[in-house]
Amino acid sequence: MTVLKTDHMTMRFGGLTAVKELNLEINQGEIVALIGPNGAGKTTAFNMITGVYRPTEGSIYFEEKEITGLKPHEITKRGMARTFQNIRLFKELSVLDNVFIANHLHLKSNFFQAVLGKLQPNFLDKVIGERRYKKEEKEILEKCYMLLEKVGLLDLKDEKAHSLPYGLQRKLEIARALATEPKLLLLDEPAAGMNPKETHDLTGFIRQIRDDFDLTVFLIEHHMQVVMDISDRIYVLDYGINIAQGNPYEIQNNQRVIEAYLGVTEDA
Repeated sequence: MTVLKTDHMTMRFGGLTAVKELNLEINQGEIVALIGPNGAGKTTAFNMITGVYRPTEGSIYFEEKEITGLKPHEITKRGMARTFQNIRLFKELSVLDNVFIANHLHLKSNFFQAVLGKLQPNFLDKVIGERRYKKEEKEILEKCYMLLEKVGLLDLKDEKAHSLPYGLQRKLEIARALATEPKLLLLDEPAAGMNPKETHDLTGFIRQIRDDFDLTVFLIEHHMQVVMDISDRIYVLDYGINIAQGNPYEIQNNQRVIEAYLGVTEDA
């Protein structure tokens, strides 16, 4: 099954074409990477797919339904989640609270009705609403504990997010994304800022969450060892244009990709 498809997806900013007619197709269960030199348009592509930008031209399909122009929270509710190149945690909140907050999309109870009784017509309705909220809160806490255990952060659940080492902050951001119950997880440079051991551990971690949560993973990454170790397929952007796609071996040996990364001399 095709989870994500883009059809001639294009983004222009004034006279600058950041991404031109990009056609992607990602199948269920795959780990697919989008790579390219700095300024190639990778994050712009992610921003269009996740609703931050509306494409100037072209269409985006998620599970065969068009999502072009939907807002980020609408796309997230359909089953797509992402992390960012610059970690965006609630740094002063605890590890547990960061994951708990991400469950708001799936809340059935109305917090203000349940706790404050603002919209309850009578006392009995208020009590029933409060009980319903407390039951749901307990279920969400259990889910948060499960997620934190899966990513190895349960023992740190009460720590402030900013106090975690960089690699663990990355894991927390991924746990928060997982709390939205995605089918497709987009990771924007997950290895950025990691030391060699953290980077090595990351590849196994991404495979683990792909398998444990039955996910499809789409990532941007500059660390080529991570890309080559983990990807089923790779797309390569250069100046907003898709110049190559294929498996890691094909991409490593593609002359056009080599030239985009390393340049080519006049003599060559």
